Amino acid sequence: MEKQWTCDEDILCGINKPKDASALSDLEKKHTPVITAPAAAKKDEAFDVTVEVGKLLAHPNEPGHFIEWIELYCGDTFLFRVSLAAVQDTPKVTIPIKLSHAHGPLKARAKCNLHGLWESVKNITIT
Repeated sequence: MEKQWTCDEDILCGINKPKDASALSDLEKKHTPVITAPAAAKKDEAFDVTVEVGKLLAHPNEPGHFIEWIELYCGDTFLFRVSLAAVQDTPKVTIPIKLSHAHGPLKARAKCNLHGLWESVKNITIT
């Protein structure tokens, strides 16, 4: 019988998320985007959101291995995408955003050219 594969067994399939936030592997530390943002923000007032890959453990930044882009969502609502180049760019971005309401938690996604798509989540309240 042919083995049935799941995305848990293929790093390039689906979205990678830390399996245990209290015991991250080196691979997870290098690739999981870290979101820095307030826990609460005022409706329609700008606030800064920083997304950084490699904050917990430096991610390589060389022609053969680098972060291609970083995206931010609020729930499933797309907020921004920043494209990055190997060597010249650092996988860290700070952008002011404003929300009229919380569409869900902030979700950051980052794409490594070798290790696929990674996501982290941070709750936010809009008052």
